[in-house]
Amino acid sequence: MGMYRTKMQINTLNNFNPFQTISGYSQVEELKNFIVSDTCIVTMKDIWDLYQNRFPKNVDVYFVHTLEENELEKEIKKFSNYKMVIGFGGGQALDVAKYFSWKCKLTLFQFPTSISVDAVFGHRSGIRRNGNVNYLGWAIPECVFVDYEIIQSAPKIFNYSGIGDVLCFFTGVLDWQYANKKNKCEKKWKYNSELADKSLKYVDDLLANVKDIKTMNENGIDTIIRAHQWGGNSFFSSGWNPRHIEGIEHFFFYNLELLTNKKFIHGQPVCLGFVLGCLLHNKLDDKFLNFFKSLQFDFSPEAMQIKWDDVNTTLETLNSFVEQNNLWYGIANDFVNSKNILNQLKEIVFSINKPSATL
Repeated sequence: MGMYRTKMQINTLNNFNPFQTISGYSQVEELKNFIVSDTCIVTMKDIWDLYQNRFPKNVDVYFVHTLEENELEKEIKKFSNYKMVIGFGGGQALDVAKYFSWKCKLTLFQFPTSISVDAVFGHRSGIRRNGNVNYLGWAIPECVFVDYEIIQSAPKIFNYSGIGDVLCFFTGVLDWQYANKKNKCEKKWKYNSELADKSLKYVDDLLANVKDIKTMNENGIDTIIRAHQWGGNSFFSSGWNPRHIEGIEHFFFYNLELLTNKKFIHGQPVCLGFVLGCLLHNKLDDKFLNFFKSLQFDFSPEAMQIKWDDVNTTLETLNSFVEQNNLWYGIANDFVNSKNILNQLKEIVFSINKPSATL
């Protein structure tokens, strides 16, 4: 038997609990106890190459090659033959596993191999429609397995990426407060200071545990997971309210992905969008800059293999992107791009990171 402990307790709105989560070591061996003949593992080929020898040889495997809904729909018939699906990998594998679980009414188990994104703790799948992100469906896993050894063996850039889906609580709340001051909050998502304050506590917790996050020890992993649990659970338990967990930083990412048609390590563009949001709200505190510097998490355009021109185009079209997609009101709605904003963003990013190329 592998060593494990069940983690259920977390401060959530209206006493809702996050998904059943088992954290510990040798969790793949525990997971194998649930695999039956009509099971399919949804993963990525590079991940499977690393871990296939730890699974039964006759298990069926599906390699994720797209997040586009019209392409995934073509696979529905194949998955209708299964009774159980296991998401094994990063955000894309976990989202696709949720999608097939929802569509085909399959029992779901989730096993993240890194903590790059909070997808494992959300009920909906981040699926694309013509390149645009849409959160669809409803899937609840029987259990989420967190194997510290596997998480720790992932490239640091993937685990550090997970901070993006925590820091976004800060800019999400700033956008919510901005909308509230302008009396432009949606009726269904009126400003709730209690909900906002709870989100901000997870940001404070993240910053306070920077040393553990840097080394990715158990507490560092747990710190990010606790925040991801809160993000996923409080989204649905507050009436599908995204206000306290997401804002301009994700809008920037969605637009950048659409314009470049590129798949990113989630936290890199989100953190760049976070810096943008803090800059526009005049809330870019040194505590955030020092946090980034301590981790040496590089989210410059060069690190993402794009150009500053791509960032500039994203900024120029951000306002129209938000309005065209009917996203919730925030500072992006009133944002007007300028060379000054771009130059400030460049200066801040280069003060944090060591880019591979100069301007």
